[in-house]
Amino acid sequence: MIALQRSACPTGAADIASGQFHPACFRSDKVGSQPRYGVCMVKEVVQHTDAICFITGFLFRFEDVNETMCEVKNYIPSISAVTGITPQTYFWRFCIALHTTPRFAVAFIHYNYYVSRLQYVKESYRGLFMKLIRLNFWLNTVENSSLLGVTCISNKENYPIHEKIFIVFMVTSLCYMLCNTICFRMTRETTLSDDEQRSYYWKKVMFAGIMSATAGLLFFFYKHRIHCEPGAFSYFSACEYVIAYTNMGYHFTAYLDFKGLEWLVAHPLHHTGNGSIVNNNHTTTPAIPAASTSNSNSRRRKH
Repeated sequence: MIALQRSACPTGAADIASGQFHPACFRSDKVGSQPRYGVCMVKEVVQHTDAICFITGFLFRFEDVNETMCEVKNYIPSISAVTGITPQTYFWRFCIALHTTPRFAVAFIHYNYYVSRLQYVKESYRGLFMKLIRLNFWLNTVENSSLLGVTCISNKENYPIHEKIFIVFMVTSLCYMLCNTICFRMTRETTLSDDEQRSYYWKKVMFAGIMSATAGLLFFFYKHRIHCEPGAFSYFSACEYVIAYTNMGYHFTAYLDFKGLEWLVAHPLHHTGNGSIVNNNHTTTPAIPAASTSNSNSRRRKH
């Protein structure tokens, strides 16, 4: 029974691109594992890894991590600097690779979660809503992919490529947060529960924080790169850390969204050409309707 309900869920990105939606992907029964724990694991891995790289780099490689192109005074190293030295770079890459799969899984879960709440969207907006959640899924996927790319290609190895991937990460991250906040509000009625109010509040706070930090990051990057002002890169780095932790904080609000939901991984049901159902390598032929059986018996009596 559980597998039958889960068989309606998308099996890949192609289902999402085609616009298929599957309202039976989530249930509140106490089966399977809870996706909110996966959200916690994703947040904790990145948060602690970044902190460890910063502390060890700041204490033991201060001159290396604070080196700048303009050769001016710098006191706060950037994330790229503390994760671009060895052995921190190996630790950072390992942890990012470790948490990447859950991040992609959460993207699929979020898509199915919004589809399951389609009934709460006004009927006139449902077509727009389906387009928004597909866009939301792909923005999240590109964000996760660019995070992996900017991790694998450090600024010391290939700065031009690293810089471009970082820009893609920033743009998709901001667009995802805005789109996801809109989708969240569209699936809620006028009155929100306590958890929904907290989730919506922190989504808006984290989005406002990351937008402000992004403006500061661009401003101090200009000051550093064009005017080579002492200390400008330190402010740039501070804004970068605000961006990183507000991004993690925003993604952590999914913990409140998934509260009370269970996540089950199961084999989908496949229909064969003769109408039988294949499930877990077993073939089951559906029963013949009573009407068809009686018609068949009447034909035999006539002959």
